[in-house]
Amino acid sequence: MSTPNAMNCFETLVARMEGAVAIDAWLLGLGEEGALLAERLAVRLPGKHRCAALDLHALAQGALRTVPEAALSAILSEKAPVVLVDAVLWHGETIVQAISLLRQRGVRAPIELAVLADRGGYLVPIAPTYSGGEMIVAEDTVLRLETDGETLRFKEA
Repeated sequence: MSTPNAMNCFETLVARMEGAVAIDAWLLGLGEEGALLAERLAVRLPGKHRCAALDLHALAQGALRTVPEAALSAILSEKAPVVLVDAVLWHGETIVQAISLLRQRGVRAPIELAVLADRGGYLVPIAPTYSGGEMIVAEDTVLRLETDGETLRFKEA
């Protein structure tokens, strides 16, 4: 079993996104962990990126109000690309739900996916556009991303 170093994954993710992601892309973080990463990426990537967090609880309930209304209005009017940001990609179902809800709300801009770590094991046909690394852990292991302010690390939940 191998849990990657989250800081190394973050640096790799930044390097892979630099020069590749649109300079005006919206970075939409999935839940608290994704929002944390989106904010850190916005600081590190060239361009003027705006961030918003998607409410995973509302998303799990199928709610259409998962994206803050102000962010959604700006995304729709600007037609700027969207990058969904998540800490760990595992089965892919949450990503598919998020993309589906964005499309239902009228977002027609390109949507990409950036993940800190990719676990594989997809249950749906999805793959990240940008990944900081791969991890191999037991199927029943749940990982959380933690920070002490500066340092990112994965921890079993």
